[in-house]
Amino acid sequence: MMDPNIEFIHAKQIDSFQKLFFLLFLFQHPDIQGTSQEFGTRLYLGSTELIERILADLQQAGLVEKIDNGYKLHNEADSNPDLRRLVQAFEDPLTRQQLLDQVRRH
Repeated sequence: MMDPNIEFIHAKQIDSFQKLFFLLFLFQHPDIQGTSQEFGTRLYLGSTELIERILADLQQAGLVEKIDNGYKLHNEADSNPDLRRLVQAFEDPLTRQQLLDQVRRH
């Protein structure tokens, strides 16, 4: 049986550390809304193009929603038990390392 966190990572196409970091940031700050440029400046994730790709992927996965000219965590994503489990698992250093290994392999 596959770890539910790994299943979630695969199902939601979380295929980079930057995407995982961004998703965890949004979960920890569910009321934050911003444009790709604002998130890029705030999180130091690289180019605006990278942030736009991450936002598009997370929006397609149903985890982020577009509001006006910005984006935020989808209203229902913070109550998603799979996402909550991932966030909790990421707090444990050993589990975090295993999850990051899965992201790298994906």
